[in-house]
Amino acid sequence: MRKFVMFCPALLLALPAPAQTTTPAAPVTVQNMQQWVGSNTFGVMQRIDTRYEGVQGSPYFLNDWSLGRIDLVTGRNYESVPIKYDAFSQNLVLKRPQANDSIIVYPNQVKQFVLRSDDGAEWLFRRFADLKTDDVKLRGSYFLVLYDGKTSLLKRVGKEFRQADFKSPYSTDTRYDAYTNEYTYYVLKPDQTINKVKKGKKGIIEALGDKNGPLETYIKGEKLDAKTDTELAQIVKYYDNL
Repeated sequence: MRKFVMFCPALLLALPAPAQTTTPAAPVTVQNMQQWVGSNTFGVMQRIDTRYEGVQGSPYFLNDWSLGRIDLVTGRNYESVPIKYDAFSQNLVLKRPQANDSIIVYPNQVKQFVLRSDDGAEWLFRRFADLKTDDVKLRGSYFLVLYDGKTSLLKRVGKEFRQADFKSPYSTDTRYDAYTNEYTYYVLKPDQTINKVKKGKKGIIEALGDKNGPLETYIKGEKLDAKTDTELAQIVKYYDNL
């Protein structure tokens, strides 16, 4: 289990961990085999269910470690640090190579962070501590910033975990656990009010809340269906410049 820690320079200077050693496996005997397969009065081993197929998907936004950037609320920045975003638990995870472990950075210390892929793509995630919402989950979330202006377009990246279901007579015969993506879009106004966005022309216009006529004309003229991240961001940017 990972630990929550205070983020400070010492985290990047962890002492080397002791070398790992491997204990030779003990020989398999009838006695020690019974510890993990069980036994019965007839001396016949219990059947092991081999139908389970493991886990599909990942709790992380990107599976691999990213040499990203962390900006703290204190104004300090840390560049080229190995990080991951655990979208299932909504936590930023920092790798400490010298200690051979990973730690969770306290969310209330983080203003924003940037993930980078090997092909040069970047994703900016930010916390908004002053959101005007009754949804506690949103106030504590990181949001992927799709457009950053007077009005911002945000995407909450989450994960849902579903357990395998194949053992009962009425099961769905799903033989694997699975992480699946959960995306929710929001418009953040200058006064820190936040409105949920439904993909599509009507949804984005309703979320923005005003200037409907010019927006409808623009969307029609540009032949936008407002169902992709790029098109939604394009519409919010146009709205900001009206």
